[in-house]
Amino acid sequence: MASTKTSVTFLDGCVVEKDTYLFSCRLDSQPIDEYDLGIIEWYVQGKWIYQKRDWQVSSVCVMRPTPAEARRASIALEEGSGIVGLYWPGAKATDDEVLPGAEDGHGIASLTDVKQIGTALYVCGYGGKVFRRSSGKWAILDQGLKALDLGDYMKQGLPIKQALAAARNTQRNMKAIDGLSEQEIYCVGRAGLIFRFDGATWIEVESPTNANLHCVHCAADGWTYAAGEPGVLLRGNDKGFQALQTGVNDDFYALTSFNGMVYVGGLKGLYRLEADGLHAVDTKQGSFSCVALDSADGQLLVVAERWLLVFDGVDWKRIDDPDNV
Repeated sequence: MASTKTSVTFLDGCVVEKDTYLFSCRLDSQPIDEYDLGIIEWYVQGKWIYQKRDWQVSSVCVMRPTPAEARRASIALEEGSGIVGLYWPGAKATDDEVLPGAEDGHGIASLTDVKQIGTALYVCGYGGKVFRRSSGKWAILDQGLKALDLGDYMKQGLPIKQALAAARNTQRNMKAIDGLSEQEIYCVGRAGLIFRFDGATWIEVESPTNANLHCVHCAADGWTYAAGEPGVLLRGNDKGFQALQTGVNDDFYALTSFNGMVYVGGLKGLYRLEADGLHAVDTKQGSFSCVALDSADGQLLVVAERWLLVFDGVDWKRIDDPDNV
């Protein structure tokens, strides 16, 4: 399929390899409350290819070859179905894998991020949900992170009104996940939540903010960065996190590293973290909403809502979806 035949809004994106990128999209023609349709697109060396899915895709990534699986795969996380799609190069059909608890069409609501860390895939979501795919099998990985729900409090003997109130106060709604290794993984979310996985259990890390955190990035310099709203940028490790002074009035939704520098994407554009603070990057596009960042194979990918930018360290290249022109 060469064209979606209708305009789209990008939701996420990643680098597959040089001049090849993967995106999740939402059709502009969809009603605002409709989620039972998703679009993923590939840009492959100048050509656009798309695939429909039965649910909106909240996050995409690439699963690089591992000792257990020698092939690369494009990964699509459906937001509410509990299904993860694996697209293998050259395969005629998609391998759809069902997360534990989503069997028989039960679904899993509010899954937010998928990422390869080490040799495994990790998924996080609202309610303290975390899953890990290792050696082709998915397992629940919420030890120490899962929030108590209504049923848990009612089992403790609380009346339903008190149980509802208690459950609302303990919800751990996680937005993003990343790791330095499979023994040091960080998950961030609403109300400034930061949790660290040490290979055995999740432990809450002291956070200097109660603002919503939308993204997390474990950089090669050994630091973990988290960002959110309004203009919150954190840096830390298992000992704790500190807020960096940004001086930027923006909400941040994306983080990555490129050529040894940390980049931050916000509703007003792209920023780079330098020794004296956060600086706006002149991409020659004016103000734009950055929804995703990724880097690989000598390229920085910047995903806006309607188009994308690629930076090779010297020049910026804008690429337009033909359906959005």
